[in-house]
Amino acid sequence: RLIIYVSKMQVEVGYCDHPDSALAGNLAAQQALIASGRGERCDLVLLFCTARHDELVLRREIAKITGNSHCIFGGGAAGIITNDAFGYAGDQVGVACIWLDGSSYQVLSAGGLSDDEFNTGMRLGEKLAKVGVTPYSPVMLFYDAVHRTPAPGHSRLVMSTWLLEGIEKQLGFLPDLMGAGLQGDHILTPTRQFLGHTTEESHAFALTFSNDIHIDNVILHGCHPASPYYTVTKADGSTILEIDGKPAIPFIDELLGSSIAPDEYPFFLIFGINHGAADEDFDEKNYASRLCQSIDKERGGIVMFEPDMVAGTKFQVMYRTQEPDYIPPKLENLLAGLGDREPFFAIYINCAGRCAGYGGNDIEDARVIQDVVQDRFPLFGLYSGVEIASIGGKARSLDWTGVFCVFSKGRGAVGGERRAGQDKGRVWAAPKTASHREKNLSYRQVEKFCVQNMAKVLALDAQNIAIRNELEQKRRGFSLLAELSVSLRDVGDSETDLFLATTRRINAALNMQKTVLLFPGAKGYFIPAVLQGYTEEEKEALMGKQIKIDPALLSTAKAVLVTAADDRSFLADLRAILNIPYFISTPIVVENKLAGILITGRMMEAPPFLSRLNENEAETVQAIATLLASTMVYQRLDEAYRQARTDALTGLYNRGALEQQVALLLKQEFPEDVISAFILIDLDHFKDINDSYGHIVGDRVLRDFARILSNSFRSTDIISRFGGDEFVAFCTPARGLEGIQARIKKLIGDWSKRPLYTEEGTAFYSTLSIGVAIAPKHGTTYIELLRKADVALYETKQSGRNGCFIYDEKTMKRATHWIPS
Repeated sequence: RLIIYVSKMQVEVGYCDHPDSALAGNLAAQQALIASGRGERCDLVLLFCTARHDELVLRREIAKITGNSHCIFGGGAAGIITNDAFGYAGDQVGVACIWLDGSSYQVLSAGGLSDDEFNTGMRLGEKLAKVGVTPYSPVMLFYDAVHRTPAPGHSRLVMSTWLLEGIEKQLGFLPDLMGAGLQGDHILTPTRQFLGHTTEESHAFALTFSNDIHIDNVILHGCHPASPYYTVTKADGSTILEIDGKPAIPFIDELLGSSIAPDEYPFFLIFGINHGAADEDFDEKNYASRLCQSIDKERGGIVMFEPDMVAGTKFQVMYRTQEPDYIPPKLENLLAGLGDREPFFAIYINCAGRCAGYGGNDIEDARVIQDVVQDRFPLFGLYSGVEIASIGGKARSLDWTGVFCVFSKGRGAVGGERRAGQDKGRVWAAPKTASHREKNLSYRQVEKFCVQNMAKVLALDAQNIAIRNELEQKRRGFSLLAELSVSLRDVGDSETDLFLATTRRINAALNMQKTVLLFPGAKGYFIPAVLQGYTEEEKEALMGKQIKIDPALLSTAKAVLVTAADDRSFLADLRAILNIPYFISTPIVVENKLAGILITGRMMEAPPFLSRLNENEAETVQAIATLLASTMVYQRLDEAYRQARTDALTGLYNRGALEQQVALLLKQEFPEDVISAFILIDLDHFKDINDSYGHIVGDRVLRDFARILSNSFRSTDIISRFGGDEFVAFCTPARGLEGIQARIKKLIGDWSKRPLYTEEGTAFYSTLSIGVAIAPKHGTTYIELLRKADVALYETKQSGRNGCFIYDEKTMKRATHWIPS
């Protein structure tokens, strides 16, 4: 049958990773608008960005480009995914412009998450109840995932379990929620949320759509059970204290053996809670992944990201699937199951830890998602802190999970066959599970087999993750060095600009929290000059402070590492003064002299994103210091070269550079009708100005004339202070001799009318005497042209000054062609 689509709802997505927030917002928004081909303003804008952007600048630019200043919603994301681009741990910005065309939406929000997640959920649930949300209403939930705390470096994730409990308590049920906890990077840097016409923090907001829009999802966490079921027998909040009646850490340690130490549990150890039937075959959509956040050695507890593993909770130890082959069939089956509904948009919410560089996968699952979606409909993905989707028939918070959400609307049809090319693609058959095979092993044998092999499987997983993390560190290091080697060429001339540009990139690209540059001061002390990642109060306390540096940090041999493995007394004074417990320090050596010390580090060690500083990172920081030193050398050489070629007072070429540049131009071949002019200029009675008004006024007159002279000629012409009050311009005008005469006449007139001022503010005026020689007519060398221009200048002075003579070839002594002012 011929299908006619009556839904005109449209979504277009833009992506940019430029570090400048205004430019990134502009380009991302323009990309979405151009793709839409529509002239009218969109109804809704979704905006997500990393913590490296200025949210206010970004939002202002998006509002300006889209023309929508009141309907911008979103917040922080550790990375962005679209149909043809993705990135994380950088400057990514993603924009989705939505035209509803008959459908509708509402946004409801509640603040105070950092004070009380449950009560925030209650307030949001109350608002959802007022607008008539049902268990089947399409709802997306986004919230600020970073729990604000006054103690720097002690941020944690908001407990979304409590947030959802609050919503359920107030509503009496949970809608089929899908959503994300928003965080702007992997190290929990606080970010702001976009809430309509403003920005906020610590808010949760629900995006609800009219019932003609459907949102279907599929769970993609790629984890499988590696053990039998165990039971939490004691817990305190998010900390599991006992498993099967034994202390939690010793229990898991005994299971895994010596292959994996408890210190490696954070961001590696995953428990799976099966919300389906325990005796049924494994079904990913019934499992909620629970990830270890840290360990409590004092109590022997395992700290999880969420507090829902209470006493009585049954769970299994899980292992990660390394290959993403399981993703395409899940997505294709989801799309095939839409029936007569047409997909028009997809949001992919992916755990920030699942990036291949951190999660241990060889292939980014973002690439696999892109390969499946292609250009079938717009894709908008974000790397999040927490994911939300229905597991076992109820919306729950998830760890280490991807949630692929497809938006669709019903199709209208008027007879005929399906239009060619509209087939969604084949339906993938689910791979056969153990239940389809002949079962020859008893339950006890299978259980024993699982326990014996669990440690081996997880040990291989741990090794793979470690290798991937090391490769990711190297990739980031090489990428940063390549970026700096290009960008440092474009920074300002000052070394301050150079250091500011470098330290910003170190913090962002290497997951460092604080970076400081110390410059040598008096009597062996060092002074902090550049501080990144510090509060304004910290900067005020440190700027200009004289700090004694341990001789161990002044060696040029290699970088010094300070980690939790070192004794607390090691460099304790410096660690306390700079407020960086763990850092890498390396000297910056320029021409065999210590030019400064680069120190960069972290406030805590929390693998994998704030893992213990290592030699790989030390080598990267040392390479950056070497690059800085090289750039400083080139800057100083450039400055020395510039000073050797320019006049210190006026900034024009000096006499030596003039001769060199003129000689180079005279060697070039020009058509026979092209001439060049060597123009020698003298400020009339300049000695009287110095004698009458002083050398300060005289110097100011010379600088003023240098500016006038520069503005009178093109940037390609050669302008020089020849010496004292004499200047030279060498040019090749387009209109030949006529053009030279016109330009000189204007210069004489402009200067004679320009008021100059004494120290007391009294105005006076000056005039010019000029002599000109023409190449090649009067000479083809610098010396020939200089001599003949000097003859012409002499004639001008003899004729009463304030004018110009061009050298006369016939007499070889006197000049003619007087040009009156």
